[in-house]
Amino acid sequence: MKKEVITQADPKSPVSEVFRALRTNLQFMNRFGKSQTILITSTVQAEGKSWVSANLATAYAQTGRKVILIDADMRKPRQHKIFSLKMCPGLSNYLSEVNELGRREKFSYMDCIQKTEVENLSLLPSGNIPPNPSELLLTEKLEELLKELENEFEVIIFDGAPCLLVTDSTIISRMVDSTVLVVSHKYTKVDDLKEAKKRIKSVGGKLIGVVLNRVEISSKKYADKYYYANNMMPSTNVKRAKHRESNEEVEEVKPRKESSREREYIKPKKEMKEDKEYTRPKQEKHEDKKREEKIIQDYIDDKVEDTERKIMEEIEKEKGKRFATVKEVPSDKAREILESINNYK
Repeated sequence: MKKEVITQADPKSPVSEVFRALRTNLQFMNRFGKSQTILITSTVQAEGKSWVSANLATAYAQTGRKVILIDADMRKPRQHKIFSLKMCPGLSNYLSEVNELGRREKFSYMDCIQKTEVENLSLLPSGNIPPNPSELLLTEKLEELLKELENEFEVIIFDGAPCLLVTDSTIISRMVDSTVLVVSHKYTKVDDLKEAKKRIKSVGGKLIGVVLNRVEISSKKYADKYYYANNMMPSTNVKRAKHRESNEEVEEVKPRKESSREREYIKPKKEMKEDKEYTRPKQEKHEDKKREEKIIQDYIDDKVEDTERKIMEEIEKEKGKRFATVKEVPSDKAREILESINNYK
């Protein structure tokens, strides 16, 4: 099974949490039904419908319900590749009663179903690519198959072909409880989405929602929004004292040594306070002010550079993969720097 089934490979990831939220929303739409039948389709190809179908089916199976995923895209099937299973026999072989060698053979639907590595999840692959997928889906055998599967499984998910390119998904939409459209961020056209909705509604299909796929989002937003992502992040407060709950002791933080630059800055300021009658020309005072501002700025730059370096060391120790580069100083470090500057002032 490939890693793209992220709900199984990494169940604590933010993406897995999104699929669980989608599963919950779909469950509440069919609270009183014996079984739930869902069609996942898209407007055109390459929008991620097969990936969404596989992960949604896995999310359902993780609740302990018996789930079957049907690869109804008999033109460009992908589910057998995602779950590393055989392509034949499958849906097309069952509907056409033709085996992979092109000979007449009657199949039972149980002969075509395969178990996946995910517990409670079965797959009905597409089978051989037929010359007439739409005609096969119009036969009564598909309706008979659906009735048989409803007695065996609690959730039935169809991975359908793109509904604007062919009529396959439009045919299936009138047989299932609900249809979900997968659209791709900055790829799917609004006019295509409206046309897809119109086609599904025209045959009596029930379109219940849209899944927006491939939305760009930074790791920082993930960390702010999701508990699991936040829990996996390494600590960035490298100078914080470590509290030990067992004996309630606190390790002492060693006092920081003054740099030569700080001593150079502090010394003349103290002398000026002691000698109250000390006066200097305006030009000299202006130069001193510029020098003080430069020292403060250099001090801030040093603190920021030191903080970034230590953060990168912490990330490398934890082998963190969520950060490409450090783009900003954490808020608690920023406060430390400001407090230090105020003390020197």
